[in-house]
Amino acid sequence: MIPFEVPWPIWVALPALGAWLAADDTSLGQTWFSQPLPAAILTGVILGDPGAAILPGLLMQLVVIGNLPVGASFRLDAAGATVGMVGGSMLAGWSPPANLLSVATWTGPAAESLGWLLVLTVGASLAGGWVVHGERRRRLGWMLDGYRSVRDGDLARLEGLHRRCLLVTLIRGALLTMVWVLVAAWLWNLDVPTRMVGPMRGALGLLPLMVPMLAVGSVSERFGPRRAWRLVLAGSATGFLVAWLAV
Repeated sequence: MIPFEVPWPIWVALPALGAWLAADDTSLGQTWFSQPLPAAILTGVILGDPGAAILPGLLMQLVVIGNLPVGASFRLDAAGATVGMVGGSMLAGWSPPANLLSVATWTGPAAESLGWLLVLTVGASLAGGWVVHGERRRRLGWMLDGYRSVRDGDLARLEGLHRRCLLVTLIRGALLTMVWVLVAAWLWNLDVPTRMVGPMRGALGLLPLMVPMLAVGSVSERFGPRRAWRLVLAGSATGFLVAWLAV
């Protein structure tokens, strides 16, 4: 599908979602809808197929599970990357196999396309993180102005600075989301995995299977091995129960 043939409300809804989730990261609300899994599901809702977005959203969620959106430690743009890359690939015609528990879903071309989508989303998240970092460095000057406003008792000016920061975040979220939508749709139409040599395609297909162990390592590093294993086992049991009930 050519993206520009998509109805115009989708072109409004996707950047609007990206803007809201960019603000939700740390600036406004912090509802955690900006985490990759809910962000992907919301993207699927906009495109009329939330089920298709669950798997890439879940894998991206596992990738960033140790990177919590807490203050200056947050160095990724997982929300915009997820909305843009998942949305763009779905607009270009990607969809996961119907049976997520089938061996065919995790091997061969299906796994390779899923791995490629994961690579695109991670790359977009890292690139977007540099934009977030630049935005926050620019805010340092505004923060000093805010201190002076508090010192002078000029609360109206302080509120103006706050609105300016929030507006910049919203614009950044909307623009990055649209950039990733277009990039994802363009790359998906190129069918990059089929152009790779055999070993590279094989490695691409293994990526989705490696992500859970990456998440285990990330949780173990953050919480310590003893506490982490309780969290991993509880999360795995819950996940299997949900998958069993869904199937």
